[in-house]
Amino acid sequence: MNKKLSKDLSAVFTFLFPVIYIVLGLLLLVVDEINTKVFAYLLGMAAMVLGAALIIQYFLRRQYLDVHAYGFALGAFAAVIGFCIMLESDAIADSLTIVLNLCIMLTSLIKVQNAIQLRCIKSVMWIPVLVVSCIFLLCTVLIATVFEDEARDIFTYVVLICDGLASFANAIMLRIIFRLKATEGVSNAMEPV
Repeated sequence: MNKKLSKDLSAVFTFLFPVIYIVLGLLLLVVDEINTKVFAYLLGMAAMVLGAALIIQYFLRRQYLDVHAYGFALGAFAAVIGFCIMLESDAIADSLTIVLNLCIMLTSLIKVQNAIQLRCIKSVMWIPVLVVSCIFLLCTVLIATVFEDEARDIFTYVVLICDGLASFANAIMLRIIFRLKATEGVSNAMEPV
C-alpha cells in the first residue's frame, strides 16, 4: 500500500510541475496586468508542497534505511526555501525571472538525469533527451547573461512554456519506455533457457 501511494505521489508531481510551468508561462506571457507578487507567493507554496511530498516519500519508501537517500534533506530544503519565498514575495516578485530561470535549470538537469537513466537501460531515446536538456540549459545561460529587462522576461516565459511541454512529453515517454523494459524483463525471464 505504501509503495502504491508513493508511486501515485511521484506520478502526480511528475505531471503536475510541467502543467504549472505551461500555465504560469502562458499567464505571464499573455496577461499584461498580472501581479508577479501573487506568482512569487504561489511559487513559494509550490516549493513547500514539493518539499512536503519529498519528506512524505522519504518515509513512505523507507529511504531512511538507505544511507545514500537524501529525500528528507531535499524536501526540508524545498520547504524552507518555499517558506522564505512566501515571506519575501515582494523581493522575489522583483526578481521573478531569475527564480523562473533557476526552475528551468532544475528541470533541465532532471532531464539530463533521465538521459543517463535511459542510457543505462540501453534505450536510444537518451540522445534526444540529452540534446533537449542541453538546449534548455543553454537557454538558462542566455537568460542569465544575454537578455535584458523586457526581452529577458519574454524569453524566459517562452522557455518556461517550452520546458513545461518538453517535461510533460519526457515524463510520458519515460513511463512508456520503463514499462516496456519491465515487460521485456518479465517475458525474458519466462523464456526457457
